[in-house]
Amino acid sequence: MIKRCIGIDIGSSYLRAVQMLRRGEDFCIEKVFGMRTRRATDSPADIIRLLVRQYAFDHRADVAFSMPYDTVFFRNLETDSIGAERIRSLDSSALEHDFPIQPDEIVAQVCSYRRLPGEKYSVLTAAVPKKLLHERLSIFAGARMYPALADAAIFAVHSTIAVNHPEIMTGQAIIACVNESHLTLAVTQNNDILIVRNIPIDRNTDSVQERIADVLPHEAQITWRKIFGEEIDQNSKIYLVSEDGALGGLETLVKENLHCQTTIVNPYAKVKSPPNCNGDVGICVAEGLALRALAPEATVGVNFLDADNADIKPTLNMRREFVIFAVLAVAIAVASLVGLFIRLSHLETKHSQIRNEIRDVFQQVLPEEKNIVNPLVQLDQKLQSLREYHTLLGPVSGVGAGPVEILHAISKSIPPELNIKIDNMLITASSVRLSGNSQSFESIYNWQRLLEKTSLFSIVDVQDIRRQTRSGLVHFTILVTLKTPE
Repeated sequence: MIKRCIGIDIGSSYLRAVQMLRRGEDFCIEKVFGMRTRRATDSPADIIRLLVRQYAFDHRADVAFSMPYDTVFFRNLETDSIGAERIRSLDSSALEHDFPIQPDEIVAQVCSYRRLPGEKYSVLTAAVPKKLLHERLSIFAGARMYPALADAAIFAVHSTIAVNHPEIMTGQAIIACVNESHLTLAVTQNNDILIVRNIPIDRNTDSVQERIADVLPHEAQITWRKIFGEEIDQNSKIYLVSEDGALGGLETLVKENLHCQTTIVNPYAKVKSPPNCNGDVGICVAEGLALRALAPEATVGVNFLDADNADIKPTLNMRREFVIFAVLAVAIAVASLVGLFIRLSHLETKHSQIRNEIRDVFQQVLPEEKNIVNPLVQLDQKLQSLREYHTLLGPVSGVGAGPVEILHAISKSIPPELNIKIDNMLITASSVRLSGNSQSFESIYNWQRLLEKTSLFSIVDVQDIRRQTRSGLVHFTILVTLKTPE
């Protein structure tokens, strides 16, 4: 069975997306996308639309996203078995005093249970404000995507580590994730996350690395003691993750201060990926989100969409739909009318051009005719008169075609776009001599080729072709040899 999912990590200054494929127990990264969004015009919805339109992400794949670090609140609630059941049922009255969120705005999920001495339980619970969850969903609705999973970023990171560094699934470990504005610490035991802490970091200072290096060991010891009541030992593991992949000398500093096994998370360690994708180490959250949706049985986390029971797809607003329909109908009608007027104008212009071309041809063929009333009728009358002459001249000349046929053939061979004007034409029994002018040499040679295709002519020779200095026109003389009858 093949299944795809797209994990999308939206930060305040970036957007990352990873498309993953699962085939059996194997996972493969198919596409990786990353973009900085520092400009006010960088709309996440527009960027998400680009994933499908420009970067060929599969629009049929499931979509998973993470809530921002500063919008997810974690609490370890100590209670008895009855209280644990109330928390498990997500009773808002049991949580209203535990989160800095209005009771009717709490969207909560239970992350893990841990039994304490004396029939007590420690329940790790995560919560987000409903309004902020819906704002994030509206971004995807604007891009016509409807996510199936909304998780906390730290759980996505844990999923990436569990797949690429499976040793974390046994024993005790710490995850330290450095993001845009927080240092997030999570303590795990046998693949369960027992506690999560978000520690704000001021990134406006010049010594961010040094600040993190000072804070991380101290806060890690505090968090560890809070859960296990003892110091971190040398057999414990700590996994370091940075959203931008820049950890500098943090690994060395952590080893020196905590004296435990330190691992820089590699999101490509156990998953297949094409060579052009294997480079961005800041994809841990996006990759983990895709893994959460592809392998829920092998990863741990929450889905705030299940708790919210939100209808992700927009509800049908009849009034809005009617307004849109009316606007579209008016737009189609206006476009049709505009199209008709444009077509009418085009036809009128074409008609005027044809009339001018007929007049030009008439003047070229009959330059001696000064009184032009109806060129077609006058030309037809002239042709009738010439036919009468042709019947007289044809037998005398001994050629296969009479002057009228030759004149007609020459007239038909001059396309209007060549802008060729004939000043003088001399028709003899075996040849035709043409002289005139045109705008370019190319027009004359194009006309020569057209004359050569005429069945009445055997040889078409361009002679005395030159550009006149004063007028800029190209003057030419063409000598046409007529075909003799067999």
